[in-house]
Amino acid sequence: MDTGITGYKRLKNPEEKKLQIKKRKLIDIPNHINALLVDGVTAARRLEHHMLESIGIRTEPAYNAQEAIQLLLTGVKFDFIFVDFDLSIINGPELVRQMRAMGVQSKVVGMLTNFNDHNVQMFHEARANASIQKPLTRESFEIITGILRYI
Repeated sequence: MDTGITGYKRLKNPEEKKLQIKKRKLIDIPNHINALLVDGVTAARRLEHHMLESIGIRTEPAYNAQEAIQLLLTGVKFDFIFVDFDLSIINGPELVRQMRAMGVQSKVVGMLTNFNDHNVQMFHEARANASIQKPLTRESFEIITGILRYI
C-alpha cells in the first residue's frame, strides 16, 4: 500500500480513487499583477517577496539598481515597482529618476526605513507614486496596491 503523499491526497480507504493535488500557480490567475521588488537586504527582500506573492502579485526581485535597470531594459513590463531607499551604488530616488528617464510608466512605491519628510520628498521629486514605511506587512502591501490600481 502506498502511504506517500507527494502529489496525491492521502487515501483513507484503498478503494478510493487517487486525487491529484493541483497547486495554484500565479500564472493561472486571470489579470495577474506583476511587480519588480528592488531591495538590497536579502532577508527583507525575501520577506517582501513572499508577502507580495501571498496577495497574488507575481514578483521579480532585484538586489540593486543595476540589476533592476538591466531587467527593465529587456522590455519586461511591471504594474508596480517597489524600491527601497537604501540601495548600494545609487539610492532609491535616483533609481526612480533613471527609470522615469527611460520611460518606465509603472506605479512606483518608495520603501523607507527612515520615514521622514525629507526622504518622502526625495521620492516625490523623483516621480514615485507613493512612499511607504518599513517594516512592511501584508496589509500595508494590500492597501498601497489597492489604492494605486485605480490611479
